[in-house]
Amino acid sequence: MTAIPTAPGKLPLLGHALQLWRRPLEFLDSLTAYDKLVAVHLGRTPTYVLASPELVHRVLVTDAARYAKGRSFEKLHDYLGQGLATSEGPLHLRQRRMMQPAFHHHQIAQYVRTMARLADERASSWQSGQVIDVTREMQDLSLAVVTATLFSAELDDDLSVDIHHAIPVVLRGMYTRVLDPTGLWRRVPTPGNRRLADANRRLRAAIDHLIRTRRRNPLANHHDVLSMLLRAQDDDSGETMTDQQVHDELITLLVAGTDTAAGGLAWLFHELGQNPAVDRELHRELRETLVGPLDPDVLRRLQYTRRVIDEALRMRNPGGITIRRAVDDVELAGHHFPGGTEFIFSALVLHRNPRYFPDPVRFDPDRWLPGHPPVSRGSFVPFGAGSHMCIGDSYARTEMATVVATIANRWRLEPLPDVQVRGVMTSTNNPGDLRMRLRQREEPERT
Repeated sequence: MTAIPTAPGKLPLLGHALQLWRRPLEFLDSLTAYDKLVAVHLGRTPTYVLASPELVHRVLVTDAARYAKGRSFEKLHDYLGQGLATSEGPLHLRQRRMMQPAFHHHQIAQYVRTMARLADERASSWQSGQVIDVTREMQDLSLAVVTATLFSAELDDDLSVDIHHAIPVVLRGMYTRVLDPTGLWRRVPTPGNRRLADANRRLRAAIDHLIRTRRRNPLANHHDVLSMLLRAQDDDSGETMTDQQVHDELITLLVAGTDTAAGGLAWLFHELGQNPAVDRELHRELRETLVGPLDPDVLRRLQYTRRVIDEALRMRNPGGITIRRAVDDVELAGHHFPGGTEFIFSALVLHRNPRYFPDPVRFDPDRWLPGHPPVSRGSFVPFGAGSHMCIGDSYARTEMATVVATIANRWRLEPLPDVQVRGVMTSTNNPGDLRMRLRQREEPERT
């Protein structure tokens, strides 16, 4: 049998960690050349990238019970505790079931007005001709959206500042720690590590304060995620979550809900800037459809907008990398692996693979039209798959649709000449140096 190939560029001790740090998207793009499996090294031990939809579906869905979360998640316990992103087995299943009502489509529909208001406030603060850092703007907006839906109106200025300053530092620190093959860097008292420790402390203190405050006033009429988590009961035991469990889930939602949506939105506006014809068609739909307040019914009618979002999630998926560890001996693609072997999943390796998406680096929302070749199972997985699929996938899609509809109906974001945009990994994939110039839409816009 043919040996599993190793990705080029492996360094002594570090393996491929330096490539994933310096040029993560370019490195992941290079892995689309492989058919089933390709070995990468995060240190001396090989980890195997799942390069085909069949293997992704098998590891994440069909045989999911034979795989546990890998060492990358163990490194995140100091930041995320035992939230959905890091927990396993019965605890994960229990917590997911208790949290599911907070992400039911009826509940998400109630968030649309808040999302639209915050997006409109952000868009109203801009001026025609102004150059903005799109990634920073989308990060600030996404953080405002997630804190408003998690905590309603309880954030005073000090808490808001602590959370908004801490989240970016924690996100970058988490990614650095995951990629460190030695586990030694976090022990070095560098300025970055001190900033990370301080940000983590501030974030945890802010969340603890919010939980204590809400516990003291349990009868207040709040309709946010915090209240739903405090009221949630396990169907079997009738037990509620402890403060620590609520804390861990809120931290997880803050981290995941900020970076993923922000990265997806920033990349989407980048692609609209690069593809004026797509931008014109998107604005035509918005101009014809947005004749009143933005609500869930209006969002459902934005069919082209939804295809643009799907194409952005495919071509520029904001997700990072996920590692799964074999619990016992397994066989994949005809190869035998002992228990403890780790496997990497990255949506980008599938989404930009020409075997599954013809002309994969062409931004084409029409590839999602009914009647086009169907997408094979496991090849489009922007929010993961199986029992560990992101619980907030519908929330993220709703936020993206709401923000895009609100901003793109009012503004065209134009790329700046001679500005090279590159992907940057924190815990997810974001565009770096995405400066764009704002142009007010004219009515009607001519093609």
